[in-house]
Amino acid sequence: MIEAKGNDMIITKEDGTEEVWKIYFYYVEEESKKTFYFLYKEEDPDSLIVMGSLDGKSLAPIEEEEMERAEEVLAAYEEDPTIQEAK
Repeated sequence: MIEAKGNDMIITKEDGTEEVWKIYFYYVEEESKKTFYFLYKEEDPDSLIVMGSLDGKSLAPIEEEEMERAEEVLAAYEEDPTIQEAK
């Protein structure tokens, strides 16, 4: 189960434990209606991962094709001068 609070994504595992990840950014893919979250641990900013969600309640690993598209979106996000100024 997931819950977004501000810039945090709280992930509740099956055993009831919670992990807090920071949301770097997210986007919704129009075609699949899937939301892709770029998440990282605050104590380890290099721990960036990408997870997908179809229902907004649970996360799932993404497939190779989705990862390729996500990497393209990430590159565009990081290269956008407007976004860089807002950071």
